[in-house]
Amino acid sequence: MKKVFFLLIVLFIASCKKDNTPPVLTLKAGVGYTSGDVTVSPGDAFIVRMVMNKGADDLSEFYTEVAFDGSNLPRLVSRVYIGPNDRIHFERDVTVHTRNQAGNERWVFNVNDADGRISTVEIRVSVQ
Repeated sequence: MKKVFFLLIVLFIASCKKDNTPPVLTLKAGVGYTSGDVTVSPGDAFIVRMVMNKGADDLSEFYTEVAFDGSNLPRLVSRVYIGPNDRIHFERDVTVHTRNQAGNERWVFNVNDADGRISTVEIRVSVQ
């Protein structure tokens, strides 16, 4: 009887394990959208379509960062707090404007959920 009781307790604790599924962030491919690494001319612009879906918790914010020429410290470009009507599914077009000089740019797109989990997608841009 003690073994059965112990087994039930173990099963109960195991079933209470928190879901740690992060939000899902994808780039939409298709006409008019850039969804992967690209080579452009100085000062060019292109559009990236972000599609975000909640994981274990509601979406809370979306932000864009950029790092130049191999830097590991991207700087914040924009931040959007996701409203209550969009916390399960959110889409956003981001227009990326490259610098007016040759070099490498790493554009980082992030989505956070209400529990702090982050999903990230990057596009590397070669400006020539």
